[in-house]
Amino acid sequence: MNNTENLYINIRAHVESNYPILYLVTFEEQKADDLIRQLASDDNHNNRKIFEWNLARGMVNFEHKQPLLDYRDLANTLENWLSDDLTNHFLIIKDAHLAMRENPLVVARLKALAQKILHDNDSNATVILISSQACIPPELEKFITLFELPLPDENAIKEIINEFATKADLDEEPITAKDLNDLTLAFRGLSEHEITQLLTRCYQQDGEISSKDAALVLKEKEQTIKKSGTLEMITASEPFENVGGLSNLKKWLEQKAHVLSNLNEALAFGVEAPKGVMIVGMPGCGKSLTAKATAELFKLPLLRLDVGSLMGKYVGESESNMRRALQLAETVSPCILWVDELEKAFVGMGNSNGNSEVATRLFGYFLTWMQDKKDAVFVLATANDISALPPELLRKGRFDEIFYVDFPNKAERENIFSIHLKKRNQHAAIDLKKLADKTDGFSGADIEGVVKEAIEKAFIDNRATLSTDKIIDVINNTHPLKVVMKDKVKEYEDKFKDLKIKAAS
Repeated sequence: MNNTENLYINIRAHVESNYPILYLVTFEEQKADDLIRQLASDDNHNNRKIFEWNLARGMVNFEHKQPLLDYRDLANTLENWLSDDLTNHFLIIKDAHLAMRENPLVVARLKALAQKILHDNDSNATVILISSQACIPPELEKFITLFELPLPDENAIKEIINEFATKADLDEEPITAKDLNDLTLAFRGLSEHEITQLLTRCYQQDGEISSKDAALVLKEKEQTIKKSGTLEMITASEPFENVGGLSNLKKWLEQKAHVLSNLNEALAFGVEAPKGVMIVGMPGCGKSLTAKATAELFKLPLLRLDVGSLMGKYVGESESNMRRALQLAETVSPCILWVDELEKAFVGMGNSNGNSEVATRLFGYFLTWMQDKKDAVFVLATANDISALPPELLRKGRFDEIFYVDFPNKAERENIFSIHLKKRNQHAAIDLKKLADKTDGFSGADIEGVVKEAIEKAFIDNRATLSTDKIIDVINNTHPLKVVMKDKVKEYEDKFKDLKIKAAS
């Protein structure tokens, strides 16, 4: 039994149990119509009448979508439904999130309609809201049951591809088993409509469907990411060797890169797919740089999740945005999902305000997804203040490992100076050991700032050759983060020492 069949059985059970309002979240209205049509033709509901209202045309004939009434106002439509005999009705409202946002009277009358369905013995109806995103006003929260129409699974995707190939008559260049498997993997996370559109585009390019079309599918997925507003596609151009120090972390990441590049063989051998890593520690010490360099090492797309951008003002909207963001990450998989400043993502949990409740629900959903995810989404989370993180996130099983990034030691400072000088084409003889001796307590970001300023001053000084002394002059006039944030740094150091987290160096 596939996901769609399970969903149908679940919705039918809610209809039979007289749940007043069902909310279907989907971009594919045609699939929602098919499901409603199937419910209406079910043996137990063969007398169900279907009435539809949508934002574009008002009241329409469900089958032909032709307008039925002169007015297009949903509040008036709901008033009519409240006055009507509601025996064996499906009352469909499309673009529900827009309709409810625009008019509080719509919310009030939907609530009155739900109460009528619940308490009037003569009423036997189900209101079905259909929308591309969840938007549940607090007044309706207790009356609504939320469902998401599932995306095609691998078997369904193969059926779509094979059906397209049959219609396109690809006898001269039939789809091989490898082509079918590669395209199925590429199409994961897309809707049936999106898959069909892309197959048509691929076929129009060269008259065939093959594995090489997977690159076009990935480009289309990048467009989906950009349009979503919940994720950001980061162009990872930072070579892994540009990460100075952090030898333990780099060695661990190289091992995971080997597993991911040979994932099918690794899984067959009994190795579990990598879940992810959390990197915690001092600001400016390479956490974000490591995230970008890891994408280059893994040769995978890097997606950045900003949890703050997921917050919505309606009940269920934030959670829906979170589901959409994680679903998009699965769409692009295999990929790296970078959650930056994780401690700020779920700030306020445990307080007694509304934002805390939303943060708690988002955190719970994120934890469940981390535990249960099947797709190759490697989660790379970074955080400064680990004390602000819920303890459930730190236990084994959420991430494969947690690393602590401290201020670089002397050897690492030499390495970091060398990297930043080479990046800026500075090949003069510089005493790296002397510079490292002078920068105890400097972060990687502090060192980069010193190098940039010293080069700029050399350029302004009639393009003078950069020297060790010129760099030391800048160092002497620099206040490193360890000094500027002395108390906070000491607080971090004590907490990380108590937690006994594995050192990245």
